[in-house]
Amino acid sequence: MDNSSNSSAEERNERSGDPISDYSFPKRIVAVEEFTELVNQVVAVGSLDWSKHEEDFRLLAVNVSLRRQIESMRAATILARQGLGHLAVSFVRPALEEVLYIGFFASLTREESQELFLALGVWDSTRSLLAQRAYVGDDVMRSLWYPPGFLDAVEAKREETADTLTDLRRRHRWSGGRVPSADWIAERSGKKELYDYLHAATSRSLHFSAGEVMRRGWGNPAGKVVTDKREFREHLASFALDQLWRLHVECWDATAPFWEDAGVGGDGSVNFEDTEPLLNRLLKLGKVPLVHAHEWNLRPPDHRPHQGNSSG
Repeated sequence: MDNSSNSSAEERNERSGDPISDYSFPKRIVAVEEFTELVNQVVAVGSLDWSKHEEDFRLLAVNVSLRRQIESMRAATILARQGLGHLAVSFVRPALEEVLYIGFFASLTREESQELFLALGVWDSTRSLLAQRAYVGDDVMRSLWYPPGFLDAVEAKREETADTLTDLRRRHRWSGGRVPSADWIAERSGKKELYDYLHAATSRSLHFSAGEVMRRGWGNPAGKVVTDKREFREHLASFALDQLWRLHVECWDATAPFWEDAGVGGDGSVNFEDTEPLLNRLLKLGKVPLVHAHEWNLRPPDHRPHQGNSSG
């Protein structure tokens, strides 16, 4: 990005032809704050009936996902106001996967969904517990109230679940290994383009990535490389704020049929029509690109040279 580290986002927009229309980081924070507050009333997430959730685990998934997304938007604005909004990019990947997986499970019959959801849930939970056993040993597990007989039964349940998943893979014809791959889920949920755009790139905020390390190094006029460039951090924060509200809205269509039984819904005093002015404000702020041109040392014609990113 440009090397005037004390320049404001709005000044940079005027000077360098930033592709984000009407770009303003402070305005984006305020708009997402207000959107989150309003959505928390329209999509009020409460508790759900135990018997209903036992019959359809999608209800629990909808409840958990919508609550997490609303809390993530709120957390992102809090981080942004503390100069740490770039860390909110790590919230985008879970929100994306919620869009993909809930859309996929919503496309199945209740019986199909229940069978697959249960198998995947048991596979995940037993993997975590048995990994803990392998790491700390049975003596420590016993001190944590896990008797060896219980853990042996969990081992047997995992083997049984592995067979179940093998059968389900054959029936559903998914790609990947023991469990469905994310790209297969994206295909089935009709979100392949969104997956291709966001999935791998946002994973770099969660895992070590040589590309992400290089992306964080920026030259400055003193001949140094800085890794905390304010303008780039603002860009990452703006990207997170933009994607989080968009992915939340993406979830509305897939989850809406489950809301009543999932314990979701307001008191009627605020409805979806009330979100339109805020959505229009957010849209007017522009869609923030995943990769900024300055990361590749590109700039508009007639713009003065700058010391750019170490990966370009």
